[in-house]
Amino acid sequence: MDRQNRERYQVWSMRLSIGIMIIVLVLSRLNEIKLFDLMIRAAISFGVMYLLMTGTLTLFERTASQKPEEGEIDADNARGANIDFSVGDDELQAPSGQEAAFPGQVDRKLSSGLPDSERQAEIVKRMGWD
Repeated sequence: MDRQNRERYQVWSMRLSIGIMIIVLVLSRLNEIKLFDLMIRAAISFGVMYLLMTGTLTLFERTASQKPEEGEIDADNARGANIDFSVGDDELQAPSGQEAAFPGQVDRKLSSGLPDSERQAEIVKRMGWD
């Protein structure tokens, strides 16, 4: 994660923790809690929320997959291409980094019309239908 994004998330976790603390203070004040108990509740609510948010951010950073370097083709880039094979597309689709004529999983051969009946029957058999 970028240093700038991490700092932005830390600022937002601080703001959200302060917001939760203010809500706890207002609700505690409406319930006529003593001043000492009010300060303790505010500190605990802020501390718990801030620790939860920064802990979640740290856990995300440790478990998130690293970005591949430019030019490096990863197996994850072609994820989802297996669905093309299961519905009858015999050719491997271009990686997402290359320009394609059709977006997503659209079969390029469909631009010229539907396949003949033999090809449709073969696709249906591959899908497991009778």
